[in-house]
Amino acid sequence: MPFVPSNLGTRFKSSDVWFVYQSKKFVKSIRPKKYEDIYNGKAYQKYEKCYREHIKYHPKEISFVKASLFNASDIVTPEQILMNQGYTYYFKLLPSQIEKCLFAVTIDGESVLVKGVQGFAAAYKVWSEREFKEEDESILTDKAVDNIEVIIPFKVKPQYYIPEVKKRMFYHGSKERFKSLNKFSYVTPYKEDAIKFAIPWSTSELLMGDNEMFNLGRPPQRLLFKRGVDINDSKVYLYSIKGIDTISSGSNTGKIFPWNRITLKEASEEGKSLKLEKKIMSWKKELNTY
Repeated sequence: MPFVPSNLGTRFKSSDVWFVYQSKKFVKSIRPKKYEDIYNGKAYQKYEKCYREHIKYHPKEISFVKASLFNASDIVTPEQILMNQGYTYYFKLLPSQIEKCLFAVTIDGESVLVKGVQGFAAAYKVWSEREFKEEDESILTDKAVDNIEVIIPFKVKPQYYIPEVKKRMFYHGSKERFKSLNKFSYVTPYKEDAIKFAIPWSTSELLMGDNEMFNLGRPPQRLLFKRGVDINDSKVYLYSIKGIDTISSGSNTGKIFPWNRITLKEASEEGKSLKLEKKIMSWKKELNTY
């Protein structure tokens, strides 16, 4: 699952910082490419010319690696990562590596380039002090989305990755034990969500509507029930599904969240696309562990 980005505060170590790179392909290392190997490479070369004013001696025929600072981005968020069809890679950089990099910080449509550890620290200080904006504000304007991008002149090795959608693990919760899951069944990448969707609650029992709950966090992570609602405890079977094509689905609360999905064919234990992960004797006790 995507990491939850944390506010680094005013004092932090480079080991606290995650960088994120996205690609349509699986790679073992992320490296600059020759412009001749990139589609529309001449345009890229012209655009990246400004980087060479700050990074000396970088070969003219070689591009740069570009990634987002996961702790400071309105572009690469956990929600975006789950909606992304391709691969998402996480990596960290040592202080000696950061010193060789450029950082492009974009705040409220204005972008500047800074270099090295001091430049990075200054960029994050500007980010942390920016004014809070409503989520939909950037959608209504032509301004670039707030982000801190790192420009890297060397190859990096990812520490973790999230695979393309068709290779991801999804989960399904049920009150019943079975050996095959029907086509068009609801699945989610979060175990706790799968468990909650197996609990017999209804929308009428919820304290808040979709929009209010979405602002608090990922539904159904923030499920809140009306006073007096008491749902009986019960067993829940948690299944994992792998290697089955899926499409985006509407959630049980009626709002569309693209990371919640529907299977496009049957999954079965016999075909090894379905596995019983856990028999949960008490969903109430189990959810206290998340």
